[in-house]
Amino acid sequence: MILVILWLIQDFLTVFAGGMQIPGLFMLGVVCKLLFNESSDGNLYLIWTAFAGGILWDLRWIGIPGFFTIGNVIVVLIVIQIWGAIPPQGRISGTGWLVFMLMSISQLIPPMLPVLILGGNTGWEFFLMRQAYSLPAILITMYFFNRKMKEKTV
Repeated sequence: MILVILWLIQDFLTVFAGGMQIPGLFMLGVVCKLLFNESSDGNLYLIWTAFAGGILWDLRWIGIPGFFTIGNVIVVLIVIQIWGAIPPQGRISGTGWLVFMLMSISQLIPPMLPVLILGGNTGWEFFLMRQAYSLPAILITMYFFNRKMKEKTV
């Protein structure tokens, strides 16, 4: 349910921003769910959730289904592989930079695919602005992630 709310917030912010790039709140939520997920059944659910969110975003804003969809699924698969390679005992401390990189990847890959495929001079400007606006969202998400990890270990 929280992922649907994040997708709607991201959509409303995009509507009200009037062309300004908005951070991918939906993908930050998916990555956080993946980082706290313990079972492989939940991973499959989150792959399909990222796929559905990407399709809806493509149909709503891009018009060509597939750009954000494939980017979202790639991000989910990268996070599953990298986070799954760390044993559960090692996830408690010392993974701050890794979590930051995984959340940054969630903001980097999906908007980069349309720019690379379609090209154009204005595409890079929008992409760079989106990255600049994504940094505060990543840092806020990191704060909540670290707080929840401390609660989990105590």
